[in-house]
Amino acid sequence: LHTEEKQHGDVTDLICLDALHEAYRNLEEARLRCREGAHALATSRETLDQALDLAYQQQSFGPLNSLFDEEEAALAVYEQAVAKVREAEGRWFALSAALAYEKERSQAGQVFSTRAH
Repeated sequence: LHTEEKQHGDVTDLICLDALHEAYRNLEEARLRCREGAHALATSRETLDQALDLAYQQQSFGPLNSLFDEEEAALAVYEQAVAKVREAEGRWFALSAALAYEKERSQAGQVFSTRAH
């Protein structure tokens, strides 16, 4: 990351504010995909539950294999989405902490240089 000055006067030594904003956008996108994955998984499980109830009533379990496969695939997609959210959260939190540290150091340096004069 690099030094960058923003219109509102924020200057950082190491953290580019654009990188922080991009990390936040990535986090929001990952959260959206996770919610979509959770919905797809819930829908798949609901369909499977209804099919299982019907299969028990009719004592016919043959056509359930594809529904189990769909549920397993939806679970895999959801688990990947959860992992991406954790990864995106980690990046965003790390960049946020680094920026806060930089601002603190910068302000401490400004106070020190003002006192030195």
